Amino acid sequence: MLAGQFTDAPPSGSTRRCTDCATRLNRYNDGLRCFACSRGVSLPEAAAPAIPPDVWSDREVQQALVERDFGALCLRVRGLTCMRQEDLVLLTGLSQPFLSMLESGRRKLTNIDKIVDLLAGLTVPEELAGLMLRKPNSYGAGGVGVDIRSKNQAPNDR
Repeated sequence: MLAGQFTDAPPSGSTRRCTDCATRLNRYNDGLRCFACSRGVSLPEAAAPAIPPDVWSDREVQQALVERDFGALCLRVRGLTCMRQEDLVLLTGLSQPFLSMLESGRRKLTNIDKIVDLLAGLTVPEELAGLMLRKPNSYGAGGVGVDIRSKNQAPNDR
């Protein structure tokens, strides 16, 4: 063995491959998996990002929710929590390029299912999300205009 060679380095001329899909690994990737396979790995629950409850008392956050300006909402939440776009991507299921365009105002979020997923991923309190954005529950099948009051309430209490 020549001086300066490492015993665990792959032999010259051989290519390292992802252990999951056998794709050739980038020379800057010192891991065992390619980026695409690594993205599919779920984080341990302790490492998953979370939105602190006090974020929802911020005036700008509340204003963005009232105006349904989801780009401003995401930008403000990230500013208050020091989260990266990748953190919000993990929470909301949006793609990073779409989130970037949403925050910059180049795209709008109009699909009601995506809006509901965004608000659920950010754990927006129901009183701030609004009735039309609540997921369907056991009291109705619709979601829009669903009666969310307690089953125990008498009809005249409604």
